[in-house]
Amino acid sequence: MKINPKQAIADFKRFVSDKVGISNEVLKIDTLIGKKTTVEGDVAVIGNCKIDGKVNGDVKVSGDLVIGGDAQINGGLSACNIIIAGVVTGNIAAKGQLCVKKAAHITGEHTAQSLAAEEGCSFVGNCNILGKHGRVEP
Repeated sequence: MKINPKQAIADFKRFVSDKVGISNEVLKIDTLIGKKTTVEGDVAVIGNCKIDGKVNGDVKVSGDLVIGGDAQINGGLSACNIIIAGVVTGNIAAKGQLCVKKAAHITGEHTAQSLAAEEGCSFVGNCNILGKHGRVEP
């Protein structure tokens, strides 16, 4: 059976966008850390990233970050917009929106421009919402 790479990528993007509830048009994954992958150490990504595996270290992404339902992160996260469906133990810094899906379990100190948390998620810690000028609102 022949696989069309362009079709496979389009199917994958459609699958991911359905899973995390975001528009397929805004989803462009530059880096993928798969389910069977464990990373020991810090990760730096230029562009957008999706993690389905395990990372023991900080993750810094210049674009958007999606943490899949099977992912386990032990370290901090930093990105523009962050969508979490897995387990994150560490501080989270989102320049835009932090979206916590119902299957997510997050622990730590969190900072974001806005927060969207679905009913049923586990959210332990504090979340500071940034004002228009990137500072924490009083």
